[in-house]
Amino acid sequence: MKYDFASRERDFGRIVFALTLDRKKLTERIVIARSDEARLRLERGAGEVYYDETRPLGSLLLNFEGDKSGGWNKNAAILRESYGRAIPRMSARWKHAAPAAGYLREKSGSGEPSALFAAVRTWDEYLNCFNLNHGADLLTERLSALYRPFVLYADYKPWEEPAPSAMSAALRDSDSEVSLWYPAKKRTFEVVAAVASLLPVIQYYLHKLNEWGYVFQQCKICGRHFVARSRHYELCGDDCRRVQAALNKQEFDERAKGDKLEQLHENAYNYWYNRLRKLKKGTAADPEKAAAVVAAFKEYRREAVKRKTAVKNGGLSFTDYAAWLAEQQNAVDALMGAMAPKID
Repeated sequence: MKYDFASRERDFGRIVFALTLDRKKLTERIVIARSDEARLRLERGAGEVYYDETRPLGSLLLNFEGDKSGGWNKNAAILRESYGRAIPRMSARWKHAAPAAGYLREKSGSGEPSALFAAVRTWDEYLNCFNLNHGADLLTERLSALYRPFVLYADYKPWEEPAPSAMSAALRDSDSEVSLWYPAKKRTFEVVAAVASLLPVIQYYLHKLNEWGYVFQQCKICGRHFVARSRHYELCGDDCRRVQAALNKQEFDERAKGDKLEQLHENAYNYWYNRLRKLKKGTAADPEKAAAVVAAFKEYRREAVKRKTAVKNGGLSFTDYAAWLAEQQNAVDALMGAMAPKID
């Protein structure tokens, strides 16, 4: 369900940001809705909500809205100013607030739940505070608490912070309250629900990760950070695991190719060496032929090393190298006066 930022009447019920963490499945689930609808969604899978997604554990912390430019507070000021334009013509108020409504609509469609929650809460508070005493001041106070996490998070890197996080020092009494829900009757699970600020949600999240001993890791394939059970996990998901598997196979193939090359080179060397030894020793010794084979053997070794290096560097194919070795075997057999079978 999409929120209507053109609405001029506030609905009943508070809008909440409900978070539940699944330790075993390594997931987070976020539901954004009015409190009664959020409970209905969590308990029965029904209810009209603005957001309901299950994502990898740590997604909220790693993608939380940041606001270095102060865009949120600038648009909050526009909404405050529009209060003074409500009289004598109410239409002037909505016209003045339209750019802020557009900004909130854009943020709500960003896909990041922290931004969506802030956008919906902003317009909801804007509609509510107008009818209250000192409404402009109250709106500023409430939106300031709502946006403060965005300012703090602009340069925050949770994977670099000690646990518990230094973010806890930023908590104030006015925005440190959350509710704990246990909506499932048969299968209990804990839900933390926030209204005024997401700072306590962040602190709760970091506390749970610290309690479970989970850590932030950087994926060795894509470079993204993720939450893992321990430092032994180096890949963030199935896509990167598939890439790693392909790299492992490529490395294995290269290593096997290298092993096969070395084996072929060694076999050819032994072929020459065994024939030379036969000419030097035993009843078939022939010093004259042995001298000729020694000279040819030295030249062969120099050229074989050069060609093997070329195969490793990609300048010569493995097949061409094997064919050349076979030709050299024929050459040594010719020197000995007899052909011998080629090596495989």
